[in-house]
Amino acid sequence: MDSKYYKTWEEYKAACPEINEALEAAMAPKVQKYEDALFNFILSLVL
Repeated sequence: MDSKYYKTWEEYKAACPEINEALEAAMAPKVQKYEDALFNFILSLVL
C-alpha cells in the first residue's frame, strides 16, 4: 500500500535507521497494534 499516512513497521524501520534492537523490541508491538487499528478503521469506512 502506497500511502502518505499509513506505513508498515518495516517501512517505518527502513525510514528511521537510528532504531536499534532495544528500541525495536519496545516499539514494534505498539506500532503493530496501531497499524492494525488503522487498517481496521479504513476497512470500516469502506464497508
